[in-house]
Amino acid sequence: MAGHNLRSALIDKDKQACYDIVSSKLVGQSLIGVIHEMILASISVIYDGKLMLHPICVINSIKNFIGDNRHDPSISLMRFAIDYLFEFDLRNNDSSTLDDIVKNGLGDTVFVGDLEDACQNSDWEKAEAIMSKTFLASDRSRATLDTLIELALQNAPTHAIFVYHILRSYQFQESKNENWAFIKCVFEQISSNGLDNAHASVETSPNDIRENIIQNGDVVYFSAIDNIWNGEYVRSRGYKRELSYWLSKITLKGSSKIELLDGHFLKDQENLSFTMMAQEIINKEKTQQEKAQDLVILEAVRSLSKITNKQEILYLGSRYNHLAL
Repeated sequence: MAGHNLRSALIDKDKQACYDIVSSKLVGQSLIGVIHEMILASISVIYDGKLMLHPICVINSIKNFIGDNRHDPSISLMRFAIDYLFEFDLRNNDSSTLDDIVKNGLGDTVFVGDLEDACQNSDWEKAEAIMSKTFLASDRSRATLDTLIELALQNAPTHAIFVYHILRSYQFQESKNENWAFIKCVFEQISSNGLDNAHASVETSPNDIRENIIQNGDVVYFSAIDNIWNGEYVRSRGYKRELSYWLSKITLKGSSKIELLDGHFLKDQENLSFTMMAQEIINKEKTQQEKAQDLVILEAVRSLSKITNKQEILYLGSRYNHLAL
């Protein structure tokens, strides 16, 4: 019930009602429902900014922090999520193309290859029509979403972080009824940002360059690639093909010149609360966008900290110690 009430409050732009809902005692299914509605709102916004700051990236990061302590979910983080979502307008005509096709009939048979070709040729009007037909022909399954994600990863430097958060958000509470909203969200971004051509697979994996990236690379981008790479997806082979190519293009600078800190914030991981760190971030004297960026960075550091050795932890903790200050 709380989730449905939050949906209505978000649509009505009633911030106080949203605050009241997330400030109530949310446990179990009521907490899941509220986070799910935040996710649905985040994929429904009209967005044309830096993809790392897309609401889906921010809300999924907050979801992960809350998941670390779901028995006492952070009200302040959920209120920040509400504040961030309220900075954007929501799309309100997602189903119009589907409604037209249902009314007029599917017509000629279309195939996934037709959708890929239309997107590759940047014929976005045709692509949207084909996308709608393939979605309906597949009984509204997630297959069209998987196709668009593989296309998006042809331009991984632009889309990988966004794609990772989309995939993880989708898996949170997979619902056939929400497939089209996720599809539209991805389509809006690839049609806005454009695509590269498909790439051949390269013999490079995340493990091959992880140490160098942690010492002196873009850990948010790398963490997204690593998580997608190790996920189980129907089109994983295609995802890895594209990601291997882009991994091979990452410029490695060799030894890091950063100051290594013996007392960095990741030193005592057993007693470290990323949820508390996230709460400290949103309380800082920074802009909403700066706080959102720090939350997404912290979530990437959190993810990488689970798979790194002691030497890598030293570099990771030293590089991002400022997040804990």
